[in-house]
This record gives sequence, C-alpha cells and structure tokens, in this order.
Amino acid sequence: MTPAGAAVPDPRFARFRFWLLAVVLLLFVPVGVLAKQAMATLFIALAILLLVAVWLERRRIAWPEKPVLIAYAAILALSLLGAWGGGHGLHLADMLKKLAMLALLLVCVSAAPDIRAGLSTRPLVLCLAAGIVLGAVIFAIELKFDAPLYRFFSGKGWDNPVAPSRFNRGSTALVLLSWPAAAGLWLGGRRPAALVLVLVGLAAASIGESASAALAAMIAVFMLPLAILSGRIASRLMLLFAVPLMIAAPWLLGNLLVWIPDYVAVFPPSFADRLEIWHSVSLAVFEQPLLGHGLGATRRLVVPEAVTAGFSFFKHGTIHPHNAALQIWLELGIGGILAALVLLWRLVAASDPLPRPGRAAAIAALCCGLVIAAVSYGLWQETWLGIIGLTILAFGVLCRDESPSD
Repeated sequence: MTPAGAAVPDPRFARFRFWLLAVVLLLFVPVGVLAKQAMATLFIALAILLLVAVWLERRRIAWPEKPVLIAYAAILALSLLGAWGGGHGLHLADMLKKLAMLALLLVCVSAAPDIRAGLSTRPLVLCLAAGIVLGAVIFAIELKFDAPLYRFFSGKGWDNPVAPSRFNRGSTALVLLSWPAAAGLWLGGRRPAALVLVLVGLAAASIGESASAALAAMIAVFMLPLAILSGRIASRLMLLFAVPLMIAAPWLLGNLLVWIPDYVAVFPPSFADRLEIWHSVSLAVFEQPLLGHGLGATRRLVVPEAVTAGFSFFKHGTIHPHNAALQIWLELGIGGILAALVLLWRLVAASDPLPRPGRAAAIAALCCGLVIAAVSYGLWQETWLGIIGLTILAFGVLCRDESPSD
C-alpha cells in the first residue's frame, strides 16, 4: 500500500522512466566501447530526461543534501574566484559547462528515490547485465581483430592504425558498471550470474590496454570479502587511506622523483611520464595552495626549463595531471580538496543504507573509481563524469530493497 500523503507514481511517467533507463542501461557500455564520447552524451540525455519526467510527475525534484550543496557551492565559488582573478584556467563559458555537468550528476543521483518509484527493477538489472556482456564481447573483438566494428561505423579504413588505448574508457565502464549489475543480480536471486558478471569485468580489464582499469578491478575484488563481512569497516578503512592520501598528494607525488632517482629504469615509460607530470604539477600547487590556479589550469601550466631539463618524457604541457587529488589542489587549492573530501564522505555514507550485497558492491566500485582517478582521467572529462554518474545512479535505482544493512 502507498503511505498516506505519499505521491502515487503516474503510470505514464513510470513507463517512460522504465523504458528510458532500460535503453540507456542496455546501450551505454556497448556504444561506449565503440564511441567513447557517446557515454557522456547518453548520461547527460538520461539525466535531463529523467529529471524532467520526475518534475512533471511530482512538480518537485529532490535536491542534494546540505553537505553536498555546501561542497558544490564551495567548488563553484572557488572556480569563479579563480576566473575573476585572472588565473590560468578555462574561459568562463568552458568552466561553467564543466560545473554544470557536475551539478547535473549530483542532482540526478540525489533524485534516485523518485526515479525508481513504481519501477520493476529486475528487468532493468537484466538490461544492464546484458549491456555489459555485449560490451565485453565487442571489446574483445575490437582488441583481437584490430577494431573491425569501430572501423566500419567510423569509416576509418584498414590502412589507418587504431590504437588499442582508444578502448580504455570502455574498459573503465565495464569494470565500474559490472558492480551494480552484479549486486542487482545477486539481490534478485541470480547469484551465479552475479559472480560471472564480476569475472567479466575483471577479464575485460585484464585483456585491455588500461593498466589502471586492471589494477582497479583487482583491488576491488580484493576488498570485496571485507566489504561483505562488514561494509562499515571496509568503507571506513577506505576513507582512512583515501583522505590522508588526497590531502598529502602534492607532498607525496611531488617527491617521488627524489625518493626514486632511477625511476626511468624502474617503471615503464607510461608511468615514468606520470611521475614527471606529478612532480611538475606539485611544484605549481605550492605556488597557489590556498585558492589554486583556476579550473583547467594544467593546460596552461608552464614548467620551468630548469625542471624539465632532468626529465626523460614530460617536456610539454598536458591536459590534466592524471591524478584527481593533485588536479583539485592545483585548480582549487585547499578549499577545493576539502570540498572533494565532503563529497567523498557523503558518497560513502550513501552506501550505508544499501542491503549487504549492494553495499559491498558499492564499496568495491568506489575502490575502483578511486584507483582509476588516482592515475588516469582528468576530473572534468565528460566521459569520466558520465561513467561515474551512471554507476552511482545504477546503485541508487537497482540495488535497494527492504533488507537491513549490516
């Protein structure tokens, strides 16, 4: 029965939300493997349409809770302050686009209770699971046979090389989204299928070019048993590691070259290059540790020749520091890192009410995301935000029932 005073979902809007979610959950990973930028477009369209449907049905939208709003307001204020102060960041219009994407993500995942109201979630779980399996098959075909499907749909001939790394974002989506899909299958009584789906995500990461996705998948599987036994201990342990590392990022990452002087011989070129980038960005952080250099400042970061003279790889600018904490420090200063920690804390707290399997999977997925954010994508890349947003929304919509958490 519907509680007294509660809004009764309109069947027309419920059908719209159901089919919209079903289509996007089914297509997100397969389409994203072939056209990585499409993942941003799919999430943006999904979020906007879902929020419009919720507003038309209920004449209201659930806003993020107060700590999240305060953290976002701090990020917005620091970004505007950096733009007004003539920092080295993005132009105002580009900056507002990035912040609008973050706002859309926060509002959409906060509205998950209204989005899932009146929906049968088991078919949606099957749509996401089918999308992951199909995406993994496409991913394997593209890597094994030199991207035949990508060449066909893009019109790129066989004479032009296609780097396997172009499918890295697809592997990231496979790894992250396999967790809410597996949790939803487990809650629906399909436990063998849930285990298979976790293995699918792990296998896809292991055959791909993305070392960060493979490392993230392994760490998540390693964390899973503890998260199953006690979600509270696992999530707080994760915070215990993440918070100090994020706060100390400029000091830790900026000194790696000092602590490992023969890093070129120790690490592969791709990671040695990261060490040089982190060293350069850390030096810039200490120039403006309070307010930062402005959103997107890495693109215009000028590294002194005295620093790059000793580098083997990093001689020119880069679009982002390949570390989320370092990027926040550089762009928004200490206020930005504190706001990011609030958002991380609320994300961990949001997993607490989930039933035990959903909570364990959410903690595993968050471990994945933190590892990937520490070594890979730029914080404001729309594709990365789209993957994060859909993963959080999938947990909020697909992985809740009336079972108590531990």
